[in-house]
Amino acid sequence: MSTLITAPRFAEYYKRMVRAQELSHWLSSLEPAAREAVMARAHMLALPPHTKIYAQGDPVDGIYIVLEGAVKELAADEGCLRLVRLAGPGSVLGAGELFSESLQTMSAVTLRPTRLALLRQPDLHAIFVEHPSILLWLMRQLSARLWKLRTALVETVYLESAARLTHKLVEVADRFGERTSQGVMIDLKLSRDEWAALVGIAPETVSRVLHDLERRGWIALQGRKIWLIDEEKLRVT
Repeated sequence: MSTLITAPRFAEYYKRMVRAQELSHWLSSLEPAAREAVMARAHMLALPPHTKIYAQGDPVDGIYIVLEGAVKELAADEGCLRLVRLAGPGSVLGAGELFSESLQTMSAVTLRPTRLALLRQPDLHAIFVEHPSILLWLMRQLSARLWKLRTALVETVYLESAARLTHKLVEVADRFGERTSQGVMIDLKLSRDEWAALVGIAPETVSRVLHDLERRGWIALQGRKIWLIDEEKLRVT
């Protein structure tokens, strides 16, 4: 005899299925058994904007896989928090500290409504023993991040400030932008200081370059929102 599933139970079951499918998408490179082990131990988190996921100096409790939304990672520098990285769907937070540090070396804060999968340290250790391929997957995540850092360093040496900021605008628009009738909108509420830290230039240079791009008609500015209007010219700059 079939069992009747009530509406609330069905809604909860459906939510779990959707979340499992989304996490499975980002773990698609893993072998099926390892993927199932991760999904079985993952804790799903849904956080509103401007929520601190962890703070610099907090004990490392595991890794966070971003499923949806946007997160900024910040590091303390001379008493100020400076933007280091933007993380979006598919990014892994805390992987580097997991192997080398007992405390978080950066803070992580949501920029949008964000959903994450948390894998706590004890669960990860158990998965590593059962499925060593997870370690290779994490190493690939770290390698990809190191490659991006190397690329940013090369750009810092060889590209002028205007070109670096333009490249970063296009990169952020590709990952986090929303296509509108006016152009691709970047609405992460980043300040000029945060853009400057992200690119490695002075805040005054950020303002000058943005206003120059606006004067050319390539972008439009409204508060902290930025629209990319002429993508073709921005991409070849």
